[in-house]
Amino acid sequence: MYGKKLIAGAGMVLVLMMLVGSPHVGVLAGQNGVQEQVADSVIDRLLTFIHSAAEIIGSGIVTLVEMIAGVNVSELQQPLGYLGILTASLIVFGALKAAQKIVWFIVLLGWGLIIVRIVLEALDKAPVK
Repeated sequence: MYGKKLIAGAGMVLVLMMLVGSPHVGVLAGQNGVQEQVADSVIDRLLTFIHSAAEIIGSGIVTLVEMIAGVNVSELQQPLGYLGILTASLIVFGALKAAQKIVWFIVLLGWGLIIVRIVLEALDKAPVK
């Protein structure tokens, strides 16, 4: 179930990266040289942000482990940070999955109520015998 969604999501990310980095798409700038520099800086900034977030999360986890267990695991700061990012993304996607079920319920309820309203309006306008 998650495999198809993962493949679709990865495909969308790859298409977006190809569009942003492609010299044939003149969305970001008019000249190819400028466009490639802008695309590279956007990707670089995104990767730098992810790396910085991993360092911050990793240092927090290392500090927490040192406080609780008294063990120095500073060499694991970067792997712990990336695992922390992955864990946080799983939590967010889990919350989105639960929210998606609630939204589907509301949408189906709304369509059901609209259909009931249309049927009631149609019955009210029907000629009485």
